[in-house]
Amino acid sequence: KGMAQARSSGSSRGLLVPHACSLARLAAGVGVAHFVALGAMPFPFCGRRRQVSEPEVRAGNDDSGGSKPPSAVAAKEAFKPLSRAEEVSHESSGSTSAALDRDAPSAAASAPEVEDGGSSADDLGWVPAADGELLRSTSFKTAVEAHRCMSRRITGGKSLARILAEVVIDDEEKEEETPSLRVQVRFDEGWKDVAESEASQICDQLENEVYQFSLNLRGHEYAFNFTSYTNASQLNIKTGKRRRLRIMDAPILEEGKDNNSQTPEQVLEQRRFGPQSKRGGASQHPIGKYLEGNQHAQGCFREFEKNEAKYAGEWAVFYHSYSFAALIYEVHAAVASVLFRFRSQYAALPRILVHEFHEIPDATTLLQRFNSEFAENKRDHHPAFRKVGISAMSSLVSTGPEACTARVFVSGYSCKDVGFLNVLERVLEALHVPKDKVTALAGQIIKLSEKHGLDVSQFGGKPCKSQKAGHLMQIFVKRDLVDEIVYAAEPYGPLDVERMPVSRWCDSDASFARGQVRIVAHPKLFMQANCVRLHVASADPTFHRNRQKFQEELIQLILELSDAAGREEAATSIWGGTLPSWWSAEDQRRQS
Repeated sequence: KGMAQARSSGSSRGLLVPHACSLARLAAGVGVAHFVALGAMPFPFCGRRRQVSEPEVRAGNDDSGGSKPPSAVAAKEAFKPLSRAEEVSHESSGSTSAALDRDAPSAAASAPEVEDGGSSADDLGWVPAADGELLRSTSFKTAVEAHRCMSRRITGGKSLARILAEVVIDDEEKEEETPSLRVQVRFDEGWKDVAESEASQICDQLENEVYQFSLNLRGHEYAFNFTSYTNASQLNIKTGKRRRLRIMDAPILEEGKDNNSQTPEQVLEQRRFGPQSKRGGASQHPIGKYLEGNQHAQGCFREFEKNEAKYAGEWAVFYHSYSFAALIYEVHAAVASVLFRFRSQYAALPRILVHEFHEIPDATTLLQRFNSEFAENKRDHHPAFRKVGISAMSSLVSTGPEACTARVFVSGYSCKDVGFLNVLERVLEALHVPKDKVTALAGQIIKLSEKHGLDVSQFGGKPCKSQKAGHLMQIFVKRDLVDEIVYAAEPYGPLDVERMPVSRWCDSDASFARGQVRIVAHPKLFMQANCVRLHVASADPTFHRNRQKFQEELIQLILELSDAAGREEAATSIWGGTLPSWWSAEDQRRQS
């Protein structure tokens, strides 16, 4: 609907603008006044967002600082819930129950059939190609560009929404200096940072796609070789001494710096609005209708409700439903726990290969690609979309369009009769499991899944005994990050203009009972507890109860195949050519 309106007004270019804070570029596609009227499309990562310090690089439940969201008062005025008279009128024409029946098949159906290409489809078309997409598919150039681009957006500049709201144009405003990536050299006593100015020179060469070059540093001539991701080196021309090199992400803010830019009044207002699923007088009828008599499912939703109440002040929440992709998500979580301090005891991890996000790092870029490429080619079912984007609802009582959170959780999805064992093997290879170990490890993982009750029927294993293969991921996103990785969507992925900017909608006291979103599940953010926090529930009581034990045993299977050198090679590949600033080769679970 929103895209049709945009096309009819001749302004679709303006709705899906690329990254640039120049109003001159915007003027080519849409007038400023029209942009303000729509609610400005925000530029992901252009706002003032802080990078995590070392103790925060993990997933979990500890409290951390927030950032200033758009005015919740303005949001409330823009997104008012239905009046009681309007609710009565709505109910008389069909009511919430009727809406449920329109947007989802009858609860009597044992498992809803998901149309191939539907925005809720649980396919695995996004998994790595048969050869395993390691860093062969990217380069140091893209790794350096991606880090520097994200750093610029984090540390300087204003979002487009802020510029337009203030009606201020300052072409003389200079970008803050971008923190450089760190380059480390391996000495006998361990890894040491090279000087920042030298690291900047090295990264400049890599960004220009020069991987073999010489530099004169501190009066010595060095030859650098970055043709191998795991064996980069420097050679002292005079002495012939060769040392290994590696590239680390640069920390952007000092540890302990206060990152909370939300005022106490803003936090209190969001807490007063309360849990997102209950705002705007949203009917709780879907929970009663679809979870009646299911004590386990009701308990899962009560825990989610408690989380919403706890985090309402500083976090927006979204719900991602999935079924047979669960095994892949669990493998991601186990690997991330060992390598990147991800707290896999709380949740699985939808995506892990950072290099797949170099070209689509945020919601604005995803929308631009959707408009130019995916809209006429599989829409949000396109593999390139699915590599980075996941579908989600915005409430536990969402009734549509197309999906009902409670109903999908209980029923799961019926899947085509296709074996996905090769999919698991491709994922393991992409996560740097030795090729000669992949088949055996895949078999062990499937047996372990069966032991703990995870449905692996699509991978050549057994279904879960309850026949309830659904899972629900609760995704909390820091309010100042929402516009950067989330956009309001119509079914199949087009932009829902009426709910944009999505942060303003999330900060309001409106009902969230209807409305989809698409989320860029960037691993660098999903693994950071001060950016995104995850929780998961499984409809099958056995696996839900056993999940933490399953993760512990899965991690042990993975650890048995790795040593320090193998973990560093895998981490470099998965992280996209660099490593986190705090990274070391030991098991990172001790630091989470």
